[in-house]
Order: sequence, then structure tokens, then C-alpha cells
Amino acid sequence: MSVRVSTDNMKEKILKFKISFLILPSSIQYLINQISNSMKIRTLQFSLYAFFLFACCVQSLNAQIGLTTSNSRFEIGLNIGPMNFLGDLGGNRGKGTYGPKDNNIPVTNFIGGISASYYPAEWIGFRLAGNIGQMEGDDRLIKQNQPADTYEGSRKFRNLTFRSPLYEAYAAVEFYPTAMISLSNGSGLPRFRPYLIGGFGVFKFNPQGLYKDPTGKESWVDLKPLRLEGQGMVETGIPEYSLVSYNVPLGIGIKYDLTERLTFGIELIHRKTGSDYIDDVSNKYIDPALFDQYLAPSQAAIAKYLSNPSSFYPGVPGYTPYRIGKKRGNPERNDSYFSSTFRLTWKIGDVYADWFKNKNSMKCPQYF
Repeated sequence: MSVRVSTDNMKEKILKFKISFLILPSSIQYLINQISNSMKIRTLQFSLYAFFLFACCVQSLNAQIGLTTSNSRFEIGLNIGPMNFLGDLGGNRGKGTYGPKDNNIPVTNFIGGISASYYPAEWIGFRLAGNIGQMEGDDRLIKQNQPADTYEGSRKFRNLTFRSPLYEAYAAVEFYPTAMISLSNGSGLPRFRPYLIGGFGVFKFNPQGLYKDPTGKESWVDLKPLRLEGQGMVETGIPEYSLVSYNVPLGIGIKYDLTERLTFGIELIHRKTGSDYIDDVSNKYIDPALFDQYLAPSQAAIAKYLSNPSSFYPGVPGYTPYRIGKKRGNPERNDSYFSSTFRLTWKIGDVYADWFKNKNSMKCPQYF
């Protein structure tokens, strides 16, 4: 029995194979194709493409002009891992906080990106990094059953939810205390090195709310143009907020030298930010009539719903404790977010400083 195969189909398959081979190793390309339909994992696809492109550019530049000296080195890195938002929305039982206690696992997303670091010495480094990700918060995830008119219950029955893309860039300093101690006493550089990291950066966001129209259909709507807390309105005196703000990343990490060039690490970074509107929630409920005054009719209808989607009270139809002037968020504390990422870094150029030339100096993990 013979099987006839279309020549055009065969050529198309060969062409697709060649293209995927040129872009990425086939195993990585297959993985990306399998998960590309997932919103959360698309961060990984972007990071891989950006990392390989960045690596090729830096290696080419280094070949032309040289980037290192005998006592310093450069690294490029790829990081990917979970991230969580800590703000006014979501949380757990009791009073809301901005720490791990109010972390909601169901709204965990991925963050990923690339970095370039310069090490004038093995105990200190300077990093430039860029990441993309997504933040979410949802009051429905709060696990408590207090009445809506109590302090604790008001967070649950407020019923607000949001999501926002994240684009960040920061500069930071890495400090390796054990490396400094090891090199100062002449014991060599350990493969296993904990470190501290701190810096300053900027990020861009765009909060969206989940709107349900009269037919029950749900869609995500940009929140800033709706002025849900009266931003930019004369009657409230609240200024409009910017979609770009600063952050202060602070964290800890651990690095392990797999080879003289390849390093694996785990890093936890918390970002304090200069904005309380990442989730579009900060102040008080305003008079819904203001939406008719400042917005187009179609926008006003959406704003009235999203400003107060919990227009009910259990057992009392039509009653809501979320009235004009009541607390909607906490303006006393800005929002924040944190990430726990895995990092792969590649040392480029002439990385063989004195303590790397002798392989015996690359010791097994040491603990101090």
C-alpha cells in the first residue's frame, strides 16, 4: 500500500521546521507553542525571545570592543517566576495589610525579564533590569463571613476586582557579604553565595475592572478614564493619577555557579511604589450623579456599576453600606507587589579573574 503526500504540504512543513530551528532550539520552540495560548505564561515566551536577542547583541558588541577587565566582569540574565499584588483589593481575614498575610494564591501571575550586571569585584554588582508581568486583586477571595457593615466585612462585600499589566525597569546594587569575607581571607570564591539587593526603578500600569452589562456579559474595562473616585473633578478636589510611577525594589537572593560562566539563582524582591492607584482604589465613594456630569452617558453607566458593584446587603434587598463619603480604600498606604523568581545568568567576555583561573578555587558550597 502506498501513501501519496502533497508536495506543497511537504515544502510548507520543511519551511516551518527550518524557521523554528533558526529562532530557538526545537525543544524550547515546542514548549512555547504548547503554552502560547495562556495569558500568564506568555511572559515566558517574551522573556526567552528577548533574552536570546539580547545575548546575541551583547556577545557581538563584546567581540568588537571588549567589555571586561582582568578584575571585573559582565553578566546577562534571564528571570521568570510568580508575582503577587499587595494593595487595597483582595486579602484574607481581619484587617488588611501589605504583607504576605494578604497574599491571594489564585491571583498569582508570572513576571519575567532580562538583566545586565557589571561586577567591578566579586562582592558587589550593579544591575539594570526590565520585566513584564500582570497584577490582580479580587475582594471575592477574602475568606471571612462578617456582615458587610462591619470593618472586616466591608472588604469582602465591597466586591471590587481588577487586573493590570506591568512594565518595569530598575537599577540596583547587589552586595555579597560571604564573597567579600572569603576573598579577604584568601579562601577562594565559593560557588554558593547569598546576597542583598536594593535599588530604584519606574513602572507602568493600567488598571481594568470587570464590568457586567445588563445582559450578564462580562468584559474588562479601563478604569482610569472613568474617574471612579472623582479624580479630576472640582467637587472632590482629588487630582488625576499617572499610569507611570516609581518603585523601590528591596530583596534577597542566592546564587550558585553551575560552571565558570553559567549561574543559577533564586531571588525574592518586594517593591514599594509611589502609587496608591495600581488597583484604582484609594479613597472614598462619591456621588454617582457626578459621573453623569463628567462622563458620556455610556461611560457614566459603566462607572456607576464599577464604582460600587455591591449595591446589596444580605437579607436586605436594595440596601448598601457603601454610601457616598464612605471609605472605599486606604489612602494612607501606597500599593506594592513582590516576585519570587528563578534566574539564569551568563558571564560574558574574559571572566577568568585570578580566583577563576585555578579551578580548585571554585569550591563546593560554603556556609558561614
